Amino acid sequence: MGKPSLILAALAADALPGVRFVSVQDLADYQPEVKTLVLTTEDGRQVLLKSPRTVSAATTIGTEVRALRVLKPVSLPFQISTLLGESSAKAEQKAFIFDYVSGREISLDSVKAEDPIVAAVALAIAKIHSIPTALVSDAGLPEYVPAQSVKERVAEFDRAMDTGKIHRDLLERWQVALLDINLFRYQPTVVHGNLLSQYLLTDGKDITGITDWASLSIDDPAVDLSSLYGEASPEVAAAITLAYEGYLRADKNLRQRANLYFELSLASYLLQTTESGTEDEIAEAEGILADLLNDLHAGLLPSLTPTEFAVSGPEVVTPISSASSFTSPIAVVTENIEVIDLSQPENPKPEEGLF
Repeated sequence: MGKPSLILAALAADALPGVRFVSVQDLADYQPEVKTLVLTTEDGRQVLLKSPRTVSAATTIGTEVRALRVLKPVSLPFQISTLLGESSAKAEQKAFIFDYVSGREISLDSVKAEDPIVAAVALAIAKIHSIPTALVSDAGLPEYVPAQSVKERVAEFDRAMDTGKIHRDLLERWQVALLDINLFRYQPTVVHGNLLSQYLLTDGKDITGITDWASLSIDDPAVDLSSLYGEASPEVAAAITLAYEGYLRADKNLRQRANLYFELSLASYLLQTTESGTEDEIAEAEGILADLLNDLHAGLLPSLTPTEFAVSGPEVVTPISSASSFTSPIAVVTENIEVIDLSQPENPKPEEGLF
């Protein structure tokens, strides 16, 4: 055991007085800004130690602790962490001790559409989205209405466009989608907010645990699906979404928004690397967008057009080539976005259990 791990093991003992640890595993690649260890107690129990290396990482862990407290009374079909203790004020470093959630990370790139794990992923997401929103809002965690969510994405889009590194065909595709208010008529739900496959743990058949809840919020349910769209094949992504729609009633434009959010995340990555990345990282981001552009030109990208159109006057879309800024037109359009209550069907009928 190296000296840094010994120091953290001492922090663990400070956070959990009276508990003796017999082994330490360093998860060096888990999160760069957080030193993470798996410690085993003398009775065979495993716990997870997180020690933030930066102020922002400390804030993120603090937010996750709040989120886990919100989720503690919720009955979920998978395991989540619980805060067991934290280092005292006299400790040299700050450390938090959590229950260790066991399981194998899902590798979505090797999953097939017919695999049982597809339905398990969909069920786990549906269960998260079924959590009462009041639990999250009452805890003061972030809450985004559709108009606010769109405006924030538009602001990010505007900055990405200003880099001059994104082809106008992609920009126009995203602009048309973001300007269409019919695409953003949805009922916000509780979302994990950063549902990457590395945070989904499995025993090979079921989802046994979900980790890293620092982005828990109330937002568009498509957010959680979009996180998986970049890792799974189009067939698997479609299968997960179809299974999700079988567990939980969703609006008819869920898939379009999930695809849009995934594509916009690639533009955000380019923006991040342009602002603070290396030349290699910038080249990687540009290459990813070049591949996306090739897929667009080959007709391989799914349509972002809403399935249902609202009855309204025609929209005027300013071509990217003529727009000096994308922020101005969207500020007007998003004022008319409304939330559609999906709990009230057009033709009411007796409800059956969703699960």
